[in-house]
Amino acid sequence: MAVQKSRQEDSRIRVNEEASLELAPRSGAVRLVMPAREIGTAGIIMIGLSGVIGAGIFVASGIPIRIAGPAAIISYLAGAIIVIPVMLYLAEMESACPSTGAFSDYANRFLGPLMGFVTGWMYWSAGVLGMATEVTASALLMHWWLPGWPLWLFSLLFSLLIITTNLLDIGRFTSIEGLFSGVKILALLVFILAGLAVLTGLWPGLEPAGATNYFAHGGFFPHGLKGVLASLLLVVFAYSGIQVVCMTAAQATNPRRTIPRAVVGTGLAVTFLNTGAVFLLVGLLPWFTVPVNSSPFVVVLEKLHIPFGSHLLNAVIITAVLSSMNTTMFGVTRMLKSLAERDEAPRFLLKTNRRGVPTRALAASGIFLSIAVILAYLLPQKVFLYVASASSFISLFNWVVITVTYLSFRRKLPRPGGPFVLPGYPYLPLMSLLLLLVVLASIPLSRSQIPGMVSGVVLSLVYTMIFFLFIRRRRVTPQV
Repeated sequence: MAVQKSRQEDSRIRVNEEASLELAPRSGAVRLVMPAREIGTAGIIMIGLSGVIGAGIFVASGIPIRIAGPAAIISYLAGAIIVIPVMLYLAEMESACPSTGAFSDYANRFLGPLMGFVTGWMYWSAGVLGMATEVTASALLMHWWLPGWPLWLFSLLFSLLIITTNLLDIGRFTSIEGLFSGVKILALLVFILAGLAVLTGLWPGLEPAGATNYFAHGGFFPHGLKGVLASLLLVVFAYSGIQVVCMTAAQATNPRRTIPRAVVGTGLAVTFLNTGAVFLLVGLLPWFTVPVNSSPFVVVLEKLHIPFGSHLLNAVIITAVLSSMNTTMFGVTRMLKSLAERDEAPRFLLKTNRRGVPTRALAASGIFLSIAVILAYLLPQKVFLYVASASSFISLFNWVVITVTYLSFRRKLPRPGGPFVLPGYPYLPLMSLLLLLVVLASIPLSRSQIPGMVSGVVLSLVYTMIFFLFIRRRRVTPQV
């Protein structure tokens, strides 16, 4: 009787400070719910850095350097200038009305269901494809130690590890990601300090590198401004994981204030680490010798003659890639659940466990990850470049949508109600939109990036067709 009485007043009965009884809206069944632990600003920054610092800097940084030369330093600074304001637009919308679906939910609200559907599924697709590339890269790195073991076994073990980690409650998940982020940040800081020592002649046994490599071999702009523009798409790949910060709103402590602070903290930290690392890479190595099929950091460590340096770096890169993959899985499962809440994905994906983890969305993402891993083995050796280009294009597409959504958000809500309001409207978002379009227009300057762009365009058209054929028709069909 007590349960039925409370059912009329509230669907949840408080048991104690840490648990409650919840009534299912359809079946009326009672279940015990344990709330997820909340995350503070520092925890979200660590999750953000974990999502950003990965293959984009440790493995793929050699490609933009070969395209732009020493001017890749400007490319990485430009990438930060482009990305951070877009994340602040998203943070302001999160501050006004927090949502687990982040930009997809806001696109649905302020631009219409079509854009919400397409951006949500594009984000999920890019995440799964990116994870497939990262788990394959991790398997290849393990294969360097254990060449007799099959690659598929490493991929399977790493995929299961990522899925298991995402089943943990948010407190333990944050602790693990904090550890991973700490390892990556420490590795980059040590690299920056060691590189500065070599440049200035403080490293024992080596002549000072000085500024020779910045201006020799064709100058600072060996390929001109065209090289800088052509490198921007892959530079974007190094920053694409930052949007996971805004996917943590549901677990954040006071998200209206925490999310904006976390975006600023993550943005400043990753800008310093990425730009600092690239600055030293092009200073320590002639830009045309930087490897594109392996980590350029390995070459630098070999030059420094650090004992077991290559083994240590291999372990760090594996940690970095798996950490980035882990955070990506966190983001795509939350996005899939948000799509299901709007009836734009199967409703059975809404199921969560007592820790608040969307288990069915996690399982579905894991299944498609395994399919993508198989495809990654069947594709040519340049699969990393193609998938990175496709992921970067999808990120750019979503950032354009975020910027347009923000313009609509500010127009429809001239007096934003959140505690965080970004100055510079409408000039700042219009400038961001212009810069994003410049990056999109620069993609054909590098032929190797065209397949990724074409894949992204095709994928967006496919999701648009699915929306009009199934989602929109279902909504306008009268219910009998």
